[in-house]
Amino acid sequence: MQEPEMPTLTTAQLRYREAEYFYSEFIANSGPPRDSYFKMVCYFDAFLFALVSVEEMIDDSAKARLRDIDVFRFVKALRNITMHHSVLAAPQPGAKFERPFFRHLWESIGGAPVASAKLGIRFDIFRGIFDAIEAERPTEKHTLNPARDYLLKLESRTQPIFLESVLFDALSAVKGFVV
Repeated sequence: MQEPEMPTLTTAQLRYREAEYFYSEFIANSGPPRDSYFKMVCYFDAFLFALVSVEEMIDDSAKARLRDIDVFRFVKALRNITMHHSVLAAPQPGAKFERPFFRHLWESIGGAPVASAKLGIRFDIFRGIFDAIEAERPTEKHTLNPARDYLLKLESRTQPIFLESVLFDALSAVKGFVV
């Protein structure tokens, strides 16, 4: 996007476009030719902040409908954890929470890399994080329960579930609110 296009968008549309950009950069840095775990973590965090902030930039009626979407509630819970507790995607000794993702690396023996590195979801770790936050902050139950429900839906799918598909689903769900 170029500068002249920016003033033609609403604040929510601009923030959504930022989330699209952060998602595309997350994917681009997930494997050949630019495999950068650090950048994956940065773009994941930026994506969460941008996409969830759309909620505060739309009218109250749309906001209520957005809050009913399970993938949005899940992503909002991830944003809250990343903002207040831990860098979720980063493997850090001494972090408040264990990383709820595993890094799936494709093997390419004797040839050029053929696929990206992906972050898979560790359901048991997410459940533990949600439980720990609720024990610490019982008022967060209204955000954590829908996140748990969405986690159960993900868990019922064919394993493993990769983060990029959850982010894509979240983008798709929010898009209708910024058109």
